[in-house]
Amino acid sequence: MSRPAAGRWELAAWGVVALIFAARAAGSFTVPLTGDEAYYWEWSLRPAGAYYDHPAGVAMVIALFDHGARNAALVRVGFLACGLGATLALADFAAAIAHDRRAGAAAALLLNIAPLLTVGVGVASPDAPYLLCWCASLALGKRALDHGGWWWPAFGIALAGAVESRLLGFALAAGAVSAAVAQRRSEGAISRAWWAAPLTFVAGLLPLLLWNAAHGWQTFAFALVGRHVDEGFSPARALRFLAVALLVLGPGCALAAAWAGAQALRVRTAWGRLAVWTALPMVALLLVLALRERVEVYWLYGPFATLVGVAAALAVKQRWGRVAWGWAVVPSILLLVPMLVVLVAPSLTFAAAIHAFGRDLRNNGPFEIFTYPALARDVAGRTRRAGVMVATDGYGLSSLLDFYGSVPPVVIGYDLQGRQARTWFDHDAKPREILFVDKEPLATRPDFAARFAHACVRVAEGGVRVYDYQSVPARTYYLTRCLGPLPGALRTLLWER
Repeated sequence: MSRPAAGRWELAAWGVVALIFAARAAGSFTVPLTGDEAYYWEWSLRPAGAYYDHPAGVAMVIALFDHGARNAALVRVGFLACGLGATLALADFAAAIAHDRRAGAAAALLLNIAPLLTVGVGVASPDAPYLLCWCASLALGKRALDHGGWWWPAFGIALAGAVESRLLGFALAAGAVSAAVAQRRSEGAISRAWWAAPLTFVAGLLPLLLWNAAHGWQTFAFALVGRHVDEGFSPARALRFLAVALLVLGPGCALAAAWAGAQALRVRTAWGRLAVWTALPMVALLLVLALRERVEVYWLYGPFATLVGVAAALAVKQRWGRVAWGWAVVPSILLLVPMLVVLVAPSLTFAAAIHAFGRDLRNNGPFEIFTYPALARDVAGRTRRAGVMVATDGYGLSSLLDFYGSVPPVVIGYDLQGRQARTWFDHDAKPREILFVDKEPLATRPDFAARFAHACVRVAEGGVRVYDYQSVPARTYYLTRCLGPLPGALRTLLWER
């Protein structure tokens, strides 16, 4: 490829990446928060070293920008910045491997055209800071292994940041240690000041460790035990996991990543060892887990980033032609474009859906998200009277009512996920009335109906609320009034008595 042609290719790749980020930024303004995002926003109002469900990284990113302003774009902007930082770090890693800036542009392109990544860095979630720290660890780790010195403490900080975002970051740290050990065995020595990495790594984990030591190691218990359910041995489940991963990561990108993994096994360099040990063992572990339980595809974010960075570097070094690049890039772009259209123009997407499927929406369909602000305003209006407490059995819905309506979050029920919300209110409070907001009628939930019967002098219907999106019903909510809550009513509704 001639130098002018190479320059045009590099510019085009970065241009596509810029357009993708522009679409994500537009979506941050046009799409309301999800329940999980609002829940993480609640965390940001209550700084802590960790939380029951996750480490503190996601809350820290939100706190940097929103400061309780209740602005969806401000909640998400930090995660867009994390996505940009991850892109630049992975580009640096790939360019350093290939000694060619085009590899950096290729890595940025392959990473960002993966459809699932737009979900990961376009919304407020632990995935964006996790991905940022993972990619930074790759770039800094290569420099530390090659040059030593102050790159080692920076490497340790990046590894700690990955763990402080998701506990899956421990797999990255274990891979980094394995790569360093393999490097020493191969070369007979390791670059100077290597000891600084474990020191900064442990120092970076102190908030997580200290909070958990004081709270019964709840973050670790949830990650290692609470979210895992043995569903029996099933090779079919593992195959479905691979099939879904192939689709949502983009067929071409996923196959390029698999090819890069096979190629990296044959490389006997520091970056090759770093890539192999930080990616392949974790992929193998997730496949083994998928034989016994449901595995989330987004757990592949880190290994996928490692392998597409390697794929980009090797593709440039091996001078891939247009056909190879076409197979790697085009399928993913075809899957990504509809997602970006939804982000930029949800109303147009809705109009197309109505034209294709008729003037009906599923009660729990994707456009439900646009009903949350109106519901929150209505519920806030219902609770202006003194002594009325609003409760839900979902941490996400409760947090949304607070974000859009300033309704204090009260979560009842027995679901342990989202249990952090249970610490935000007085379980012995004595409200004059409890207004229960739910997505299903109370009559269809006999366990909750029985609890309300024991907790209240009288249980009455509070009405049905149907909210439209673009003049078409999108979601129905059901309100139940607990009149005259008895002593200990909240503890009864929390399944504590």
